[in-house]
Parts: sequence; C-alpha cells; structure tokens
Amino acid sequence: MKIVCLQDELARFLQITARALAVKSTLPILTGIFMETNGNILRCVATDLEIAIEVNVPNIQVFTNGSIVLPGKTFVEIIRHLPPGPVTIELDENSKMVTITSKHSNYQLPILPAEEFPTLPELKDGTQIEISGEDLREAIRQTIYATLADDPRPFLSSILWEVTTGRLRLVATDVNRLAVRDLKVNEDFQKTALVPVHSLREIANIFGSNNEEKLKIHITDKLIFIHGSGITFSSRLVEAQFPRYEQVVPKEFNGTVVINKDEFVAALERTALVSNSIKISISEKGMIITAKEPDKGRSYEEIPLDFTGIEIEIGFNGRFLLDFLKSVEDEKIIFKYNQDQKPTLLQAQGKDEYFYIVMPLKLSV
Repeated sequence: MKIVCLQDELARFLQITARALAVKSTLPILTGIFMETNGNILRCVATDLEIAIEVNVPNIQVFTNGSIVLPGKTFVEIIRHLPPGPVTIELDENSKMVTITSKHSNYQLPILPAEEFPTLPELKDGTQIEISGEDLREAIRQTIYATLADDPRPFLSSILWEVTTGRLRLVATDVNRLAVRDLKVNEDFQKTALVPVHSLREIANIFGSNNEEKLKIHITDKLIFIHGSGITFSSRLVEAQFPRYEQVVPKEFNGTVVINKDEFVAALERTALVSNSIKISISEKGMIITAKEPDKGRSYEEIPLDFTGIEIEIGFNGRFLLDFLKSVEDEKIIFKYNQDQKPTLLQAQGKDEYFYIVMPLKLSV
C-alpha cells in the first residue's frame, strides 16, 4: 500500500475517526485505525465495539492499493503535528512497517494484524429519517443534561428517540426531571429507540457543525446509523424499556407565570452562592427566591411579574432550573406550577416543541 494525501485533510478526518478508538480494552486491535484504499478515496475505520466511525478521505493519490491497521493514537498525533502539505504513507511488506513521510519528517510505525480488526455491522432493514445536523445537535443539547450517563439503569443513561408521523421526539430523564424536544421530519412511520448518552455526545460533536447538510439516520432494532459529510457513525442501541413518560406531564395547573429569562437566571445564579436548595414564592409581590445554609447565611431575590392562579411556595433544586433556562435563547419563559408537590412545567413562550418537567423539593427555607 502506498498513498499520498494532504496533511490537513487527513488530520481532520483522522481526528473524527479516533473518537471511536477503545480507551480501555483487552483487545489491542481496538486501539488501531483500519485503512484501505477504494479508488481515489481512503477509508478509515475505528471501533470500540459500542460505537464505530467510518470516514472517507477524498482526493487521495493511490500508487499501490491495500489495507492496513495502524496504532490509532500515535498515528493520529503524528499526522496532526506534521506541517501542511503532501504526506506519503507506504507499507513495507517485508518489515511490516509503515513509513510516513512529509517534507523533512520521517516516521515508521508497526502495523497491527488487519485480519483481527472487527467487521462493522451492516445496515440491512431499518427505518430512515433526514434532519439537519444543527437541529439534531440542538435537540441533544436541550435534553442530554437531564440524564445520568454513568447510572447502571439503562433508561437513565440513554435518551428515547420516538418517531411518529412528521415528528422525531427526544425524551430524557434522571427521575427528578424530564426534558422533551420535538423535531419536524417528513417521514411517516413509527419507531422507538434508546440511544446511549455517550453516543449522543459523539453525534453532536461530529455532525453538529454542518448547518445545511441533511443527515440520513437509519434505525434498526439494535443499531443506529448516521450518515453525512463523508462520515458514517453507528452505535448499539440500549435494550431496555423507557418509562411511560406521558404520565408525568400534568394536564392541568394551578397557576402560570411569564418571567424574563435573563432576570430569572441572574437571580438563581446569585442564590446558588448560598445554596442550590431554594424556595420560590409566587404572590402579588411577584416571584421571591430564598435560600439559607447554616455556614453561608441567607439570600433573598425578588422578581416583579404578573401571574394567574393561586399564590404558592415551592422548593426546587436551583441547578435543575438553570439547566433548562441556559438551554434556551428566548426572552420569556412560561412557568406553570401545581400544589401538593406535583410537577412544574417550563417552556419558552410560544414554543411548544420543547418543554421541561421538574419535580419540586420538600424544603423548609
């Protein structure tokens, strides 16, 4: 195998591929990047058996076809630090070493046994939707904070993808709160899948920067595939039952407040200097936020506003409120509340596609 490619292009694609390299594994081959030529394209693959990333590096000069597996981390770092310009990668079949040459730089790396590299899962039957990378990244950002990535309970370390006619809904929960984000799609079918939080972070990082290109997303019974910009990402799905989240969403409320988001955020951030356990009082005075800690003192914040419904005092984890408020750009927030420790709903004014349910705390503030 002998190829010549441009350093900047190769480095960019390799850094994406490397996101799937195994960090801790008893299988050394999973620390390698598989490469093979296909016409004037270099195909690069990495997997940790949970996720896999395949990229097609274009505009490659191929002198000798072939396939190799190189130590992933070392190879990527060498290419990344080489100067801009042509890079030659050549395999010596006798020594089983690969030479990397660029201007005045020359490196040699051992190869790993290509026959041991796992075969990637093939896309067979599965439903497909199309959506922009920017929209998907925003939906992930607006739900992923309500998960527990390292929790052993599968439904807490994943996000539900629920496809119905014309809609893709992402639902996340950590038991204390629920984030729901809807995206419009053109497809007409029904499908549900649990996508791991780790995979969703990678999806957002890899595909979120391309604002215009539509991503093609295939969902099978056990896998999700995402294609776009010469990159294919695949991940195992979580095999578990997601709670019936609709039962948590209140259908009626005892009161509604419209509040300025920036004022609300500023008051909550100041209150957090004393405690994250806060009490919110809603009355004719407006919204009053208080907190106290024996070793930090007391806080009092007052936000003038109009409300409809009953006066009330409710306890919250202030950080949970801030997580939602910092995920929206809108100026006005709708805050709907209930008595008797029932869930509260927050959403941007006039925006039904994104809402947040949070459970109150029993507090004595």
